[in-house]
Amino acid sequence: MVEIADFVPHAPVPPEIIEEYRGRVPDELVEVWEKYGYGTFAHGFLRIIDPKLYEAEVGDCIGKTQGDGIAIPIMVTGLGDLITWEPSHPGLVGILYREHRTVGLNSSLEDFLFMVDLDGPEELSDSLHWDIFPEAVAAHGELPYDQSFIFVPLLSLGGQEKVENLHKRETIPAIQVAVDLQGVIGH
Repeated sequence: MVEIADFVPHAPVPPEIIEEYRGRVPDELVEVWEKYGYGTFAHGFLRIIDPKLYEAEVGDCIGKTQGDGIAIPIMVTGLGDLITWEPSHPGLVGILYREHRTVGLNSSLEDFLFMVDLDGPEELSDSLHWDIFPEAVAAHGELPYDQSFIFVPLLSLGGQEKVENLHKRETIPAIQVAVDLQGVIGH
């Protein structure tokens, strides 16, 4: 059974979403949806999201070109990164728009959640380069569920990686703008 100690619920996952994605995403994610719903955890850095909404809004921003081409958005970070489940990989992939690269996170959702729970900030630092996030929360306050801290201007456009350059933005439009300006990160 998946346990997420610091989960903060946002909304329940509609049964039709659970049924639509059952068998397409890891069983552990279905368990999280049924037990916790959508919400945040890992010090507010990770968010369990609606995959259908994100597929509709940013599906063309995912850049999945290898394997079977399937990448299902299941989480976002407080820094505007997208985490996808990629069955042909298999596993979790982080699309770090702020760094214009991807990173393999783990071959199973259960193991990823275990590592985040076990090592907390150290795991988030190693895998998702979250180090500036706690500073941003201290400086700008906690994020609403549907927002992320985004560098303004984007790092790829000459922005500097400083807390004062992080601004609260709606996550979906922030991903769309990053891809419009930087291009898709193919993987």
